[in-house]
Amino acid sequence: MIDNNKCILVYGLSNIELLNLKELGYKIIEITPEMCDMTLMDILLGMRLEIFNNNPIKEKVILYNNLSEYELRKAIMDTRQNIKDGILAVVTQQSINWKVSDLIKHLIEEKEWYSKVRKEEGNE
Repeated sequence: MIDNNKCILVYGLSNIELLNLKELGYKIIEITPEMCDMTLMDILLGMRLEIFNNNPIKEKVILYNNLSEYELRKAIMDTRQNIKDGILAVVTQQSINWKVSDLIKHLIEEKEWYSKVRKEEGNE
């Protein structure tokens, strides 16, 4: 994580969802499909390398960067009240170096795996 860069990175949200998140009081960095070949670190450092993306990923992703545990719990609770069906995650020392597209694909795979496990547990 980049110290003192408390923010929420978002991908795939509607304008209304963005406005709701802004009410949390944190800096919001919107990741557009054209930025998906950049790493989270590049984005957090303020770089903007927009590359045409003709196959954008259709998913809502909210990434919390450098929030304290208390801030994170509250932000997640508030986010869940306003945004449905999004993937929520925390920027880690590993994920900060990932390309956004790779991270989103990984998070989607995790979401699908957890969903499958929950269904299997419910059917037993």
